[in-house]
Amino acid sequence: MERINKKLFLWISLLALLGGGMNAFAILQFSLTVSHITGSVTRISTDLAYSNIPQLKIMLGLVFSFFSGAIVSGIMIGSGRDFELRKRYGDTFIFIGVLLKIIDIYFYNKMIFVFILAFSLGLQNGLFIRYKGMVIRTTHMTGTVTDLGVVIGHYLRGNREIVWKMKYYAINILSFITGGLLVGLGLKYCGRNVLNYMSLAYVLSGIYYFLLRDRYYKTKR
Repeated sequence: MERINKKLFLWISLLALLGGGMNAFAILQFSLTVSHITGSVTRISTDLAYSNIPQLKIMLGLVFSFFSGAIVSGIMIGSGRDFELRKRYGDTFIFIGVLLKIIDIYFYNKMIFVFILAFSLGLQNGLFIRYKGMVIRTTHMTGTVTDLGVVIGHYLRGNREIVWKMKYYAINILSFITGGLLVGLGLKYCGRNVLNYMSLAYVLSGIYYFLLRDRYYKTKR
C-alpha cells in the first residue's frame, strides 16, 4: 500500500503542476486568474462600486464558470465522504484534456476561452481527493500555504511526527510553481502550441490514474 501512496502522491503533484500551468496561462494571455475566486468575488464588489460594467460581466462570468465546474464535479463524484479510486476521476482529467484542445481550435483568444478554463479548474477543484487523511486541492495554493505554515508551527512546538506533512505541502507548492514556470516558458518559446502540451498532460494524467487504480485493486485481491 505504501507504494500505491507514493504513486498517488506523484499523481496529485502532477495535478498541482497542471493547476499552476492553467492559472499561469490565463494570467499571461488574459491578465485574469481562473481559480482564485476570492479575488474575483472582491472584484465584483469593487466593479459595482465604480460601475465598471464590462469588467463586472467578466468577473461574474469567471465565478459562474468555476461554480458550474464544481456543480458538475459534485454530480459526477456524488456525496460520499470517503475517497475511493473511482473510474470517474480518470475520465474527468481526460475530458479536461480533450476540452482544452477543442477550445484551442475554436475559441482561442476569445473570452469564452478563459471562462472554459475557469470551468475546468472548478471541475478539478471540486473533486474530492484525500491523501493520508488530508483533503487535497490542486488548483490554488492559499489553503496549502496556510496548512504548511500551521504544520511548521506544530513542528516548532515539538511535534516531530508531522515532517512528512511539511514535505508534502512543500512539494505541492513547488509543483504548482513549476507548472506556472513551464507554461510561462512554453508561451515564450512555443506560443499557443503550449496548449497542445497542456492538453496532452491532462490526458496522460487520466491514463496514469487508471494504471494506478488498476494496480491498487490488484493489490487488494
